[in-house]
Amino acid sequence: MSDAGMLGLLQAAFGVALVVALPLLLLALGTGIVSGLLQSLANVHDAAAGFAPRLLVTAVGALALAGWMTAKMIDFAMRCWGSA
Repeated sequence: MSDAGMLGLLQAAFGVALVVALPLLLLALGTGIVSGLLQSLANVHDAAAGFAPRLLVTAVGALALAGWMTAKMIDFAMRCWGSA
């Protein structure tokens, strides 16, 4: 494989990784902002009070999106190997 082909493959891999990870990152970001706002309003200074909701929402989101994420990664692998 040429250098240009390898660079294109690496660029496509980073693109797929971004598309697959972005929904979970946005869920964690949104949950962190909401829980941080609620903590500041309630004057709670416990780190676990912000970590637990983020962990729970991200885990539920990962379970809900697992099929879609797997399909994206399989599609990328098939395109890499030229089977699709």
